[in-house]
Amino acid sequence: MPPADPAIRAMVIAELYRHRADGHPVWKLRALGQDWGEGSDGLARAYGDNVE
Repeated sequence: MPPADPAIRAMVIAELYRHRADGHPVWKLRALGQDWGEGSDGLARAYGDNVE
């Protein structure tokens, strides 16, 4: 469901990543609830990307 706040322009709702358990790789899904009013530029900066 989209956010009720129209100022929110980008969201991350989940992360899918690989993890090791008992020496074996396993996929994990983590639910998140992060949003950025700056859109994809703010999202990229949050993950350390340089946006011009």
